[in-house]
Amino acid sequence: MAFNCFRRGCDAADHLKEFEYCNSNFGIDRVRKALVELSPEHMAVLQRIRLNWLNTKNPVYMFLSGSVVVNCVWGDETLCKHLEAIRSAGAAERAGAAYYLPYTLLSDEVVENLPLPEVAEEEYEIKKFYVVSLRGVAGEADAVEALAKFFEVAPVFLGRRAVKVVRRVPHIMQLANRYTDRIDILLKLADGSLTGVGYVDVTKTYHLGFSMAKSFLLYGLDRVVVLHPYVDQGFHREVANRLKNRWDISEVGYAVVNPMEEELYFYKLPRVNRYLKMSISAQKYSSLIRSYIESL
Repeated sequence: MAFNCFRRGCDAADHLKEFEYCNSNFGIDRVRKALVELSPEHMAVLQRIRLNWLNTKNPVYMFLSGSVVVNCVWGDETLCKHLEAIRSAGAAERAGAAYYLPYTLLSDEVVENLPLPEVAEEEYEIKKFYVVSLRGVAGEADAVEALAKFFEVAPVFLGRRAVKVVRRVPHIMQLANRYTDRIDILLKLADGSLTGVGYVDVTKTYHLGFSMAKSFLLYGLDRVVVLHPYVDQGFHREVANRLKNRWDISEVGYAVVNPMEEELYFYKLPRVNRYLKMSISAQKYSSLIRSYIESL
């Protein structure tokens, strides 16, 4: 597969092709077999990628599936040497200086079961964002509408196919007065899980969307992403680290949309909502939202 579309911009078809390619060539069984050949140092690289904990001068790109491409233009970095070892084990590919790491290798199912110590949020700092090319998204002035339309033609998100895309959910009757913060994009994925995206225009308000994110978690959504328009890298790094260090919403993802450049920047990937294990009400609301989606 030519996974170098980031050089010209990846459109919806590219994202779908990559998703199918990964499923066909890097199934979970192949990835697990390759892990046997990796040292703890190589495994730690996978953990760092999953945590957005990379300190590298090399650009990092991501597909909507969650697969990552590291373009090792600075090939002498230790990171690139680890990536070559991962490729040699059969868990990744290389084209020129670019290393392709399939989403199956970086999935929670794999990374959270690596024989590595758990990393606490305060132990690291987010510095690097992953660039997701969205070629063709620039025609819409409304960032939420543009992203929702892109999901409709490229229905893939972090290792799963989206079976339904709902935009700007006005009200969920089943939640009654519990629905206090609007979900701007609601994805129902093929495994039945729910991902909610909440957009906050930080150029017009001092609110960052943290309380909104907490509401989404308490709604029982499986994954939550806070979305901002692009301001500047320093601002977004600060937001990502503040989000990471908030214990009550630390699993929330953080992304920035830049329609002018036709790009989405992932500063923090979402993790599974732990409230679903802790709260009976969150489990109940999650079931009610699924019923609501089916009624649309």
